Amino acid sequence: MRNTGFMLMLVLLAVTPRIPSAHAADNLLSLYQKALEYDARYRSAVALTEAEREEINKARSLFFPKVQLAMSVGEGSTDRTADTLLGPVETQSDYNLKNYALSVRQPVFNKESLAFYRSTEATVRGREAQMAKENAFLMTRIAGAYFEILYAEERMRLATSKMEAVQHQLDQAQGRYEHGEGTVTEVSEAQASLDLARAERIEAEHSLEIHRQTLGDITGHTPVELANLNIGSLPVEVPEYALLDDWLRNAETNNPDILQARFALEAARHDVERKRAGHYPTVDLVGVRSYSENDTNNTIGLSFDTTTLALQLNMPLYAGGYTSASVRQALDRLQAAEEQLNLRMREAAANVRRYYNSIRSGLLTIEAYQQATKSADIALTGTRKGFAAGIRTNIDVLNAQQKLFASRLDLSRARYTLVNDIINIRQSAGLLDEAQLKQLGRYFQGS
Repeated sequence: MRNTGFMLMLVLLAVTPRIPSAHAADNLLSLYQKALEYDARYRSAVALTEAEREEINKARSLFFPKVQLAMSVGEGSTDRTADTLLGPVETQSDYNLKNYALSVRQPVFNKESLAFYRSTEATVRGREAQMAKENAFLMTRIAGAYFEILYAEERMRLATSKMEAVQHQLDQAQGRYEHGEGTVTEVSEAQASLDLARAERIEAEHSLEIHRQTLGDITGHTPVELANLNIGSLPVEVPEYALLDDWLRNAETNNPDILQARFALEAARHDVERKRAGHYPTVDLVGVRSYSENDTNNTIGLSFDTTTLALQLNMPLYAGGYTSASVRQALDRLQAAEEQLNLRMREAAANVRRYYNSIRSGLLTIEAYQQATKSADIALTGTRKGFAAGIRTNIDVLNAQQKLFASRLDLSRARYTLVNDIINIRQSAGLLDEAQLKQLGRYFQGS
C-alpha cells in the first residue's frame, strides 16, 4: 500500500499541468544587477575605492598655497617702578592687546611632493583595478551559485525519474516473487536501489536549499525560478578566441591582478624618487600681512602694520643617514614590486591555460557523455527486453538503469562546468564585465 500510494503521488505530479509563473525567470544579468545594490562585500569594496580616490585630492593639495589666519585679542596690565632722584616712582598701565596675522605660503619647488602625488595616483589606479576584479568576482560568485541550483534541480528531476523506474522494477520483482518465479534477492536489490534514489533526491533538495540561500545572501533575493540552460546554444569550440595565445595577450593587458601589480610597481618607482627628494632643497614663496598693538611691555601705546614677501629656501644638510636608509628601503620595495608583477603574470597565464584546456576537454567530455547516454539508453531498452524474455534478471535491469541515470547526471554536470569555465577564462583574461555577462545570456532559455 505504501508503494502504491507513492506511485500515485508521482503520477499526479507528472500529469498536473504547470501553471505559468507570474514572475519572469531570473537570469545571471538580473541577479547581478540586484547584487550591485545588496552584496555587502561588493558595496564595501566600492566604498573603500571611493575613499582611496580622495588620496589624490589630498596629494594634490600639496601644490596649492597654504593660507593661515592667526588672531589674538586680550587685555594687559603692567606695574612699572622707576628709580628717580626723589625715590622710586610706581605707575600702572592698563591696555588692550591685538594681534592679527595673515600668512600665505606657496610651494615653488618640492620634489618630494611631486613624487608623492605621482605615487598616490598610481596607487589609486591600482585600487581601481582591484575594484574591477571585485566586480568580476561578484559575477563568478553569482554564476557559481546559479549553476549549482540548476544542477541540484536536475539531480532532483533525475532522482524522481529514477525512483519511478526503480519502483516499477520493485513492483515487478514482488509480483514475480509472489508467484514463485522471482527471488528475495531481486526484491531486496530493487528496494535498495529505491532507497538509494530517495537518498539522492533528499541530498539534492538539501544542496538546492544551500545554494538558494547562498544566492540570496549575494543578491538579497531568493529566486523562485531561474532561466535554464539552453542545450542547443552551447558552443562546440572555444568561444571568443580559438588560440590560447590570444587569451594570454588579453590577460597581460586586462587582468586586474596584473594591472594592480603594474600600478604598484609604478608607485614603488615614484616612492624611490620621493625618498631621494630628501636630499633636495625646497623653495616656498611666503607672504605675511600682520597688525599688532601693545605686543610687548616696551611697545605699549604703539601699533605695527607689516607686510612681508619672501622667497624661502630650505636645504637639508645632514639627517644622520635617515634619507639614505629610506632610499635603500624604497629600492628593496621596488624589487619586491617587480617580483610581484612577475608572480601575477605567471598566475594569470596559468589560470588562462587551465581554463582554456578545461573548455577544450569539456567539449570533448560533453560529446562523450552524450554518446554514453545514448548507448546506456539503448542498453537499458535491450536489457528490459531480455528481462521480459527471461534471459536477463531484474538486477541487470537495475544496473542498466543506474548507468543511464549516472550518464545523464554526468552530462548535466559537464555542461554546467563548461559554461562556468567560459566565465572563469574571461575573468582570468580580464574580459568579464556586464556586457560580457549579458552576452552569456544566449546560453540560457528566456535570457
